[in-house]
Amino acid sequence: MNGLVVNDLYHSKRRYNKKMAGKRIVLTADRSLMTNYRGNFLYGFIACGPYEVLPEWVFDKVFCPSVETDKVTGEAKVAQVGLRRVESALLQGYKRDEVFVAHPDYLANCIGPDTKVVGINVMDPLGMAPVTTTMSPEKLSYVAMKFKKMCASIIQLKKKYNFNVVVGGNGAWELAKSDRMKIHGIDTVVVGEADELALDLFHDLEKGDAPELMHCFVKNIQNIPIIEGPTVNSLIEAMRGCGRGCDFCDVNKRSKKDLPLERLQHEAKINLDYGFDSIWLHSDEMLLYGCESRDFQPNYNAITDLWKGLKSLGARFVGTTHMTFSAVCADPKLLHDISEINGMSNEKWLATNLGIETVAPKMVKKHLGVKAKPFSTDEWGWVVREGAKILNENHWFPAATLIIGWPDETPDETQYTIDLIDDFKQMNMRGLVAPLLYQDFNEKNSMHFGNLNEAQFTLFWRCWEHNLRVINDIIPIIIRNKSFGPPMKVIMYGMIKVGTWAIMRYLRGLCKELFNGKIPDDIMSHYSKSRSVTAPAYTR
Repeated sequence: MNGLVVNDLYHSKRRYNKKMAGKRIVLTADRSLMTNYRGNFLYGFIACGPYEVLPEWVFDKVFCPSVETDKVTGEAKVAQVGLRRVESALLQGYKRDEVFVAHPDYLANCIGPDTKVVGINVMDPLGMAPVTTTMSPEKLSYVAMKFKKMCASIIQLKKKYNFNVVVGGNGAWELAKSDRMKIHGIDTVVVGEADELALDLFHDLEKGDAPELMHCFVKNIQNIPIIEGPTVNSLIEAMRGCGRGCDFCDVNKRSKKDLPLERLQHEAKINLDYGFDSIWLHSDEMLLYGCESRDFQPNYNAITDLWKGLKSLGARFVGTTHMTFSAVCADPKLLHDISEINGMSNEKWLATNLGIETVAPKMVKKHLGVKAKPFSTDEWGWVVREGAKILNENHWFPAATLIIGWPDETPDETQYTIDLIDDFKQMNMRGLVAPLLYQDFNEKNSMHFGNLNEAQFTLFWRCWEHNLRVINDIIPIIIRNKSFGPPMKVIMYGMIKVGTWAIMRYLRGLCKELFNGKIPDDIMSHYSKSRSVTAPAYTR
């Protein structure tokens, strides 16, 4: 017995000393990203809301509970797919015990004198992305607050242990200025895709030779490393880029690259073995997987083989983050068949993101590239309406975005999209429409609530009238979440009701402020009677 006690003490002391020495490379992300969102990616939008409105315990416990974490070592058992990519890239040159994926709340447990580099994955670190600027106008958002909180901790550790900090990810562009880097304790910002360069970059960071700012994109898909650890919500990356060429979107800078099925099966199995029961495919346009057609006609066989190949591993269903209305319309049978593979029904719907942006013909031609293909730009209004119908018929719940406040959009052009939302109401379309204020990534021509004209405000209001109807309809489904107990269901019901009421209250107050005391009804009447009669036919 005494021998066992001594042995346990020896190993405990060894683990403690190793922990105090710190890991050579520590990878992390802020707390708004270190969550499985209770299995529903749409809960991630909560993080874009204002910090001062929602108590932090509600965010941390109700909507975005933490991923499983070893509270002794600080290891995050589940992490963003981007962090897993970097981790795998580094393991091509570093030892397994030198690269560590950490939870941001436990960084002090794994950072020490042996730590050389801390790498941070970011999505929207300063709250400058369209969703956040729309949901948290002039207020500190949860994503920004959680990032600042993590950086404050890292800065204190950096003063003590003198390591270098590198940041990458979709939101890295927000930090690509010297003053912002200095404030947040950052040495290097990587904008783009670091898969091919990660190993060399971290070696340079260790030596203090890394540049302050890097822009890079993957040239060879074979150089994208295979992940070897479970990811948030069982998300795996099926492809990069879309090739649609929208001028407001950073994704169009990347050429479309598809990852092979065998690789995706390997990564999916890692998540299923961990304990997830489904697979989510991350893409910029999932229905273009395997597509080599210049007309953007979906590759039926490639996509159905993908769904069957992943479902056969034992997944309850295979979901996807993004589609386009044009690809849905191009092959309705494809959507029907992948829904059948998933076993979808009136009792089993899946959500996916799609971009509307605008249906004004002039704006579509000018800004949306080839988003309408294989249809013409003049057919985009019909494509969106028909696509929404096809999605609903096959038990898909569209979470669609549109852009409000294009610098070159006239009220007459806004009217086209107002008409679309009115038609969604007539169709009884089941899905959300997120109106997002136009954001200029050069930070020059971004739209703000104080600049809305009456047509733009009408569109914003119409979207939220539509969303209110849909949310009230799906509340029973939302609170059916298997991770909610009876008390949590009651809390969720109340919070959804209060949240939607608060949004409409804010918009009513904004209307009075912007338009000399007018209430929304005063403005809506004009735009409800003024349809865009010059629009292309919406039926075929």
